Amino acid sequence: MGKPVVGLALGSGGARGWCHIGVLRELAAMGIEAQVIAGSSMGALVGAVHAAGRLDALEDWARGLTLGGMLPLIDMRIAGGGLVGGEGILTMLRGLGLPPGIEDLALPFLAVATDLRTGREVWLKRGDLVGAVRASVSIPGLLRPQRVEGRWLIDGGVVNPVPVSAARALGAEVVIAVNPNGATLAGYWEPGVAAPVFPDLGALLPEKLRALWSKGAEADPAAEPSYLALVNAAIDIMSDHILRSRLAGEPPQVLMGAQLGGVAVVDFHRAAECIDEGRRMVQAQAAAISAAVG
Repeated sequence: MGKPVVGLALGSGGARGWCHIGVLRELAAMGIEAQVIAGSSMGALVGAVHAAGRLDALEDWARGLTLGGMLPLIDMRIAGGGLVGGEGILTMLRGLGLPPGIEDLALPFLAVATDLRTGREVWLKRGDLVGAVRASVSIPGLLRPQRVEGRWLIDGGVVNPVPVSAARALGAEVVIAVNPNGATLAGYWEPGVAAPVFPDLGALLPEKLRALWSKGAEADPAAEPSYLALVNAAIDIMSDHILRSRLAGEPPQVLMGAQLGGVAVVDFHRAAECIDEGRRMVQAQAAAISAAVG
């Protein structure tokens, strides 16, 4: 009897999703390679790059990303469905040398997105690879939606934060699931307590937008949370509740949750600690993983 088909369900989590790189590295060190990958949001980005054989390039880019280096990715604008237009992200993805189509990848892959009109889960399994990833990472309120085949699509984490069902649909018999939002430090948001360290981009942004990045007001218990604190907490709350419901009906063989409560969804310059956490997650469940894959 042969070994089972191993699938990865790589979850959403913004910058915390850099942990997927560490997970992939540590699984490879154990001699485990997935035959199928389903990804939601950052899970789609890392999963697609891995399936394309370009993980080294992405890791080098992520580890070298600084606070100032994030500016080209943040093409701020007032109009439209998000604060960030997304052209910088498209440029970054194309610069990694990804193949043009999902069908060109070395293994079955799909990116999960959400249809903004119907609210339905969308599985992108063919067509433009970069466009599919860009749609899956469209965090509501931050990154403008992406139009794919006549539909406006937003972040896959809105409907399926850790896409176990999608991995099984691709043929996985054993699913290793990764939840970058595995823990928060002191709840989703605490009034009067410093929020997670958001990129201090105020000095780099147009004056009218600086207040959105302000975090100083949160020292006052009666003060309204900043824009980024609100988005960060709302995403965490939404993902946690949806994930609990989804996993109750479709549990994976192995579920790993990252301990990255101090990392905000926009802290993309903190890749190194997230990657290290991904490695730790696999090491902590190495016995369970080995038993599951046979």
